[in-house]
Amino acid sequence: MKLSSSQLEAYQRDGYVIVDCPFPQILTMNCLKAVDKVAVDPALISTDTRRNHYRLEPQIPGSYWCALDHSLPFLQIMLHPEIHEMARQLAGDDDVYLRNGGINELAPDHSFWWHRDSEMVYTEFMHYFSGASAAQGCLRVIPGSHIGSSEPFKEEAERRRKDQGYPDEYWVDGLADVALPGEVTLEVRPDQFIVRDSRIYHATGLNTSRDGRLMSHWLFRHGACDDHRFHFEDVLTEELIEALTREQRDALWLGRDFEIAEAYREEREREKGKVMWGVV
Repeated sequence: MKLSSSQLEAYQRDGYVIVDCPFPQILTMNCLKAVDKVAVDPALISTDTRRNHYRLEPQIPGSYWCALDHSLPFLQIMLHPEIHEMARQLAGDDDVYLRNGGINELAPDHSFWWHRDSEMVYTEFMHYFSGASAAQGCLRVIPGSHIGSSEPFKEEAERRRKDQGYPDEYWVDGLADVALPGEVTLEVRPDQFIVRDSRIYHATGLNTSRDGRLMSHWLFRHGACDDHRFHFEDVLTEELIEALTREQRDALWLGRDFEIAEAYREEREREKGKVMWGVV
């Protein structure tokens, strides 16, 4: 699957596009079943320092990673042939690799404030596999904000926080960030996903529901980009690898010689032998 000319135009103009899932619904259902299988009572989790877990406990304290981020149900979506083709289209390269995925579960009464993820240019895929309404804290974006500097948006957000009496610290529970001019709320169904530019200025609404809002997000990088986060053969079980197709294994660059990017070397050393994913 490739983005159509109109979808590609919208992506380049606005920095995002919402796409219908090109894979069968059973794959989304498998992700939800996996969550139900490993979820724990949120009251028992005291090791989440990254604010991206609620019922999905980090594998080790302070880690980004729960038991499911690169488990089989999620890799079957991230590495689905139609997704892989779209990633190659957007990267302009046939030899892309999956840098990493990840699950974000926005807890009740939580939100994320306005920010830009990166100044590097890449595509992020976001699948809200439990659905995402405004009441659940769905994504908020400013169309076109991926072009140029993010400083005007940052300054406007800070000015409005000050004018409206917001606290100085970020990520305050029970409070969504200020409204910004031109922002759009992206409500999506489980059978849709968001394709967005890494540089788009974005936030979330406040999750006012009683449940965590689930989202799986992932990114590919073009073959010449030295931004590897994993040697996937070190963090995936043999059973999981055997369950993947040859094309899916190729997208993980299994057995290929490359260095872990400097930004992730400390993380990899700290989590070596402690963070693994398999068949759920």
